[in-house]
Amino acid sequence: MELRHLRYFVAVADELNFTRAAARLNTSQPSLSQQIRQIESEIGVALLERSRHHVALTDAGRVFLRETKDILGRIEHAGRLAKQAADGRAGDLSVGTFPAADVRILPSLRPLVTTHLPHLRLVLHSRYAVEPVTGLRTGALDVAFMREPLDIEGLEFVDLLREQIVVVLPAHHALARRKRIPVHLLHDLPCITMERALAPALHDAIASFYRRARIRMQAVSSADNVLGHLQLVQEGLGFALLPDSVGALLPRGVILKPLAYDPVPTVSIVVAWKSGNASPLVRVFVDLVRQSMSIGKDAARLTGQPGKS
Repeated sequence: MELRHLRYFVAVADELNFTRAAARLNTSQPSLSQQIRQIESEIGVALLERSRHHVALTDAGRVFLRETKDILGRIEHAGRLAKQAADGRAGDLSVGTFPAADVRILPSLRPLVTTHLPHLRLVLHSRYAVEPVTGLRTGALDVAFMREPLDIEGLEFVDLLREQIVVVLPAHHALARRKRIPVHLLHDLPCITMERALAPALHDAIASFYRRARIRMQAVSSADNVLGHLQLVQEGLGFALLPDSVGALLPRGVILKPLAYDPVPTVSIVVAWKSGNASPLVRVFVDLVRQSMSIGKDAARLTGQPGKS
C-alpha cells in the first residue's frame, strides 16, 4: 500500500461519490475504483458500501478513515518540520551546559526559544556527563555553554558575559559581618580549591588573583564541582572563591560577599560550537542566545541590579 492509495481513499470517503473524487484527484473513475479495491483486498475487509446510486463508509471504513487522516497529517507535519529544520527553525539541538549558564542564561533564553523556535527540542547535557570540548569535537554536542576556552583549536565562540568572583563562606565565619571582604584578610585562611583540569579558566583566574594580591592560599580541601564546594563551605571547612552565579545555589548557612579589590577578578561564559559547523539551527540558536543576554541586561537595569559586562 502506498501513500497515494491513502489519499485516494480519503477523497472517496470525503465525497462519497466516485465521480467527484476522481475529478478531485485528476484521475479516471475506473482507475480510482481499482485503487480502492486494492486497498480493501490488502486489508481484507470492505471499507465502502457501494450501489449504483449510493456510496457509504462501513464501520471498518470509518475507523480506517480516521487513522488514514492521522497518518497523512503526520506526514504533512513531518514535511513542514523538515523544511523548517533546513531553515534552522526546527530539529533537535544538543546543548552542553553547567550551573552558571543554568542560572545566568537559560531562564531568559527558554522563552525566546519557545516563541521563535517552537519546534526546536533542546537536549541539555551537564558538563559532568559530556565534557564540552570533547563533545563539540565529536559531534555529541552542537553547542555548549562553557568558560572562555584558552587557545582551543577547532572551536568558535561568542563571549556572553563576565562573572565576578566572590567569597563564599559560612554564615558564622568571622568575616561574615563585613559588607565586602578586604583581600589581605584572606591571607593563609583555609580555602577550598578546584583542580585546574576540572575548571581551567576559573582556576587560572583565582591563581592570578592570589599572585596580584600577594596573598598565600592555604588549600585545605578540594571539590570537583560547585555544589561540592558549597557543601564543604557549609560544613565549615573553609571559604571558597567562586563566580557570583552561585548566589542562586547557596545552601542554608552559606553566604557570599564581594571582594574589596580593584579590579575584581572575573571569569567569562561563552557559547561555543565546532568550527565549520554550517547548521542553520546552530546559527539561529546562537542569535537567540545573544538576544537573551540583551534581555537579561535590560531586566537587571529595571530591577536596579548591577549588570554583568
